[in-house]
Amino acid sequence: MPKKIIILGHSGFIGSRLEGMLSVSGRWEVIGRSLPEIDLTDQEQVLQLAPYMTPDATLVLAAAVKRQFGDTLEVFRQNMAIVENVCHLLALYPVGRVIFMSSSAVYGEETENKCISEQTPVNPTSYYGINKYTAECLLKKVCADKISLVCLRPPLIYGPGDSGKTYGPAGFVAAAIESQPVTLWGDGTELREFIYIDDLCRLIEHLVDHPFTGELNVVGGTPYCFADVIAILKKNVPALAVNLRPRSKQKADNAFDNQKIRALLPDDFRFTSLETGVAAMLETRV
Repeated sequence: MPKKIIILGHSGFIGSRLEGMLSVSGRWEVIGRSLPEIDLTDQEQVLQLAPYMTPDATLVLAAAVKRQFGDTLEVFRQNMAIVENVCHLLALYPVGRVIFMSSSAVYGEETENKCISEQTPVNPTSYYGINKYTAECLLKKVCADKISLVCLRPPLIYGPGDSGKTYGPAGFVAAAIESQPVTLWGDGTELREFIYIDDLCRLIEHLVDHPFTGELNVVGGTPYCFADVIAILKKNVPALAVNLRPRSKQKADNAFDNQKIRALLPDDFRFTSLETGVAAMLETRV
């Protein structure tokens, strides 16, 4: 009988892509829950998940109020309510494994560091980052020795299915398709890492049966910059206009040490290049 995988946030960008990938494989019984089926900020509604919470189940917590709704105290409060309610559920009905979608924002988003590893001290500078690190701590406390816990810390995730228009690949691709100009802050050369959605989902599938526990930076180890995204887009959309704006914050380069993730992935696992990922987004949005 297939093992159960419970995806909280299955209708979102990450959850929907993950549910599709896992369902196609046929190896798992996939159970997805999101709004409006269930309000995870409501403790009584969260307790309705109890029948699925068994020792052979893996819980993937990908539900959150999106960052695009604002880095505000109210969004922080809602996201904390989700985590607190899930922790309450886990305390009453432990599962075998929890995979939590945290974020590289726990290291700080304006911190200059070209070699971020899992040993880098956390220093969240946004409500979003503070929420993710606080959630990690709560989950560690509840899971302790009885539940296997993985906290994934990806940087900006992009790919087909991302309908947001945030600063980065998704917003830039949307502008290109709609024949709108892209706004670039400064010269766009600050280093960042972008992770393709299917790479993240393949990693999660690999981790369901893997003994790894702890924090993991979901990174390929290849830094890019926002100007790289525009250069790739211009190959496909030569008429793309770019509006330059003065930088509102000091430039900070972020790059990652990917030794830990490379050590646990199969030798044939290849991360998707930014050029391939952006091309896939253009194809699916046209």
